[in-house]
Amino acid sequence: MNEKFFALPQERQEQIINAAYEVFSRNSYKNASMSRLADAGGVSKSLLFHYFINKKELYLYLWEHACRLYREKVRKGDTQTTDLFEILC
Repeated sequence: MNEKFFALPQERQEQIINAAYEVFSRNSYKNASMSRLADAGGVSKSLLFHYFINKKELYLYLWEHACRLYREKVRKGDTQTTDLFEILC
């Protein structure tokens, strides 16, 4: 991943990440095109490729991001459940 993604304001990063979560949750991996991911995130396709080399890299980043959020919430004791989807909502 290009470090320029992390140079974006946090709000902009979250916009792209949340849009990607939504697109992947509504489509299969195969049908979640980079064009669709870029449109949902409010960026151009070329800019999305600038931040992430390919769709797989973006998908793996989202997986790591979700795992990190899960661990943080469980570690803090912010939740009574260990269900990933309940914690992330």
